[in-house]
Amino acid sequence: MNQTELAALIPFYKELTPKQIELILQTAQEITAEAGKIISALGGSCQGFIIVKSGLIGASMISEDGREAELFTLGSGELCILSASCIFLPKTFHVQMTAEKTSQIIIIPSSTVEKLREQNMHVELFAYKTMTARFADVMNAVEELLFVPVEKRLAKILVSSRSDTIFITQEALAKKLGTAREVVSRTLSSFKARGFVNVKRGQIEITNKGALQKLLQTT
Repeated sequence: MNQTELAALIPFYKELTPKQIELILQTAQEITAEAGKIISALGGSCQGFIIVKSGLIGASMISEDGREAELFTLGSGELCILSASCIFLPKTFHVQMTAEKTSQIIIIPSSTVEKLREQNMHVELFAYKTMTARFADVMNAVEELLFVPVEKRLAKILVSSRSDTIFITQEALAKKLGTAREVVSRTLSSFKARGFVNVKRGQIEITNKGALQKLLQTT
């Protein structure tokens, strides 16, 4: 990583001093994460800032019984602040970061973030502003998990697809919906019986998007 890349990826770059820029260049780690790689396992629950240079990263929470619920995704150029929550919050907020496809990521370690925070008020202001926005995403995800039926959440995913054929496993859908694979299987079987979709191994073909949209509008 060089200064040009750094300037393009870090929103507060212009507010950094030359010494602070050099600190990031010396300590930041750039890695390639293959699809399915659990990135948070590389550094525990307080890695630092994770920046997606290219690819797609999913952030999720894991229950005690092993169920996984996706909270949000990060695309190219986006930065995860929750992976440095131990620096800014009294209690660590742990999310599991997983590469949804092969991704290039940059990790600015917590020790570096802590120094930048102490030396530069713009870094701290950016962190709190970004964390507030990210917590809004988390709360929206939790609200859907608690109050929106699985049937509607699945319909929302299908309707939002740009293609009428979605290549995804039922296990991956269960992760996105924060439910069990068996629940996804039953819901898809119901959709198929009603003529909404056709289901094949590893893919779903949407046959009546209008009906799915109507389902979303019902109370």
